[in-house]
Amino acid sequence: DLKLQFLYFIAEIKTMRSVAAVVCTLLGTSMGLEELSMLHRPAAIPHGWKKSSESIDKRALMEVTIGVKRENLQNLARAAKAVSDPDSDSYLQYPTPAELAKLSQPSAASLKSAKDFVQRYGMNIISVHPDGDYITCSATLAQIEEASHGEFDVFYHETTGAKTVRISNGVKVPKTVADSIDTFTGFHSFPLTPTGPKKLSGANVAGAVNPTVVRSTYGIAPVPKSGKQNIQAIAEFQGQYVRDSDLKHFCDKYNNGVNCKIEKYIGKNDQFPAGVESMLDTEYITSIGNTSTWVYSYPNVDFCNDLLVFTANVSAETTNFPYVISISYGSQKIDFCPSEVITRLSTDFQKLGLKGISVMISSGDDGSGGETRQGSNDGKLSPAFPASIPYVTAVGSTYFVSGVAGEQEATTQFGSGGGFSYDYPVPDYQSAVVAAYMAKVKLPSKKYATSARGNPDTSFLGESFTVVSNDITMAVGGTSASSPSFAGVVSLLNEICLAESGKPLGFLNPFLYKNPTILNDITKGTNAIGENKEAGWEATAGWDACTGLGTPNFPAMVAAVKTACKNAARRN
Repeated sequence: DLKLQFLYFIAEIKTMRSVAAVVCTLLGTSMGLEELSMLHRPAAIPHGWKKSSESIDKRALMEVTIGVKRENLQNLARAAKAVSDPDSDSYLQYPTPAELAKLSQPSAASLKSAKDFVQRYGMNIISVHPDGDYITCSATLAQIEEASHGEFDVFYHETTGAKTVRISNGVKVPKTVADSIDTFTGFHSFPLTPTGPKKLSGANVAGAVNPTVVRSTYGIAPVPKSGKQNIQAIAEFQGQYVRDSDLKHFCDKYNNGVNCKIEKYIGKNDQFPAGVESMLDTEYITSIGNTSTWVYSYPNVDFCNDLLVFTANVSAETTNFPYVISISYGSQKIDFCPSEVITRLSTDFQKLGLKGISVMISSGDDGSGGETRQGSNDGKLSPAFPASIPYVTAVGSTYFVSGVAGEQEATTQFGSGGGFSYDYPVPDYQSAVVAAYMAKVKLPSKKYATSARGNPDTSFLGESFTVVSNDITMAVGGTSASSPSFAGVVSLLNEICLAESGKPLGFLNPFLYKNPTILNDITKGTNAIGENKEAGWEATAGWDACTGLGTPNFPAMVAAVKTACKNAARRN
């Protein structure tokens, strides 16, 4: 019967199709063809970088970092606020390493999912953070391409000739993996434009700022040693190295009796050539802080990933770690780092504050940030990242109106970075002063973020600083001079707090904003400088988006710290 045979034939085809569909689904899953999620959007290529047609050896190895998704971040935020608020009963009562880990530890399922992802693509796990929130891996470029569903290209910088291999078309991972990780980095962000402190035009080394001038200006005097561990550190990026002989040369001239030796290097540090940036950081934090100093060094080209690696390294230490850290690097280009990295780093620095660590970061040298070293912000004004993170202290720059003493104003040789962040809302500790400033200041003509985190928090001298680098003495300037110098002041204050309470000051901003009179208010100047002269932020009485709360009044700071730390000890 032809009709019956035909019906059997149709039924067989339907059965075969069903089997084929099942097979295709299984194969698709095993071959990585399941639903993908965009973890990181395609990278914005910074100014000066161009794609090359140069071939790539995809057998080359690269280290990558995976940020495993944390849980209960609201608990972390509450704890961070409590230990940093001088009016809180929990002020300076930092959790133990085990307690801190539990506050935001990833779930076992998320960590397993992240590890399975690594192994699925043949990447090798180098280390897992003690808290389970970071995994460091080694992988070939081919493996990274497969895992990220991206494609590597060679990029070169038109001015410097520097080359880097980056994936710029975004990072996609299976949706099940995206639910378990925040970041997958180390291969898609770009280097900062090679710059460093400005060698100032007409600056005379003989009449420049040096540690003696700094101490005299701010009334910085020796403090009694607490007898407790008090380590300070700088973090260096972009291949900037510290040279011990330059530091000795500088200290022999300006620092009799000061502890200028680098106690520990973490990461690669070639002694030659020294970086002007790294020597400026080192020479002033050691000169002012007069305590044990460490140097963290990250010579890779991926600044955004290196920040994640740095915070992971510091947070992994449980007993021996710095209480004060200064960073002189950043960018005022909006979205220079991926948004997921920007969010993740805010939590990272929150964790450092919960360890009792104070972090100072230079507020940037691109003034109001409409135009930046990494490119234009297309009519928007922006402060620097990572200085804009709400859990760090952003330090801007001032200068002497005449000579090396007397009245100070906002810098003029470069624009001291400041403004309002497009990434973070205004924090509680700053909301009142930001509202007061916006109500009285002449608002700039370009766009800016509203109800946002304001920068800087404080300021410090930043023009015509004497520095020794590669046996050459020169005068330089930048907020790169201001941050390590302010950090040195905080190390001295920590000696006071350690003596009174046994604890370091930790995240500083709530203390500073509740004690504004311990800083010298800077009321003159603007950061509408250079390429950004058309629009910027003015210095005014009180906090402003050019010089923050002002510069240190060291005797007043000592008195306020002694009171706050003594009160904390009595409550606990």
